[in-house]
Amino acid sequence: MPGKDSTPPFQSKLTPYRNEILKAWFRRQTLKEIQAMLQKHGVTISLPGISLFIKRHKSKYDPRATPQTKKPRSVKPSKDIEKSLKKLDELLARDPKEVAREYARNCSQLNITKK
Repeated sequence: MPGKDSTPPFQSKLTPYRNEILKAWFRRQTLKEIQAMLQKHGVTISLPGISLFIKRHKSKYDPRATPQTKKPRSVKPSKDIEKSLKKLDELLARDPKEVAREYARNCSQLNITKK
């Protein structure tokens, strides 16, 4: 039976120290130095165990990456948007019945070409 200080099933005992391990790895510390750091925390683990943990987790976390802050974008309508808005205004200015007839005609032509 596992003791009170054990980790949940299928979880590494290195998980609580994940950020520290990966920061040390990205600072180019050796596996022996990382192992010594973990022993200070009371964790005993082999060098291959540390290596496998790093391989499994390094792609998901990069401590060198700075958090991305979103810059407010200036609102400048592009030409495509301006064209779309102009078409929409023209469409809204037309009679709704005429628009419905044109839509039905286009749908029926699409159905004919699909067959």
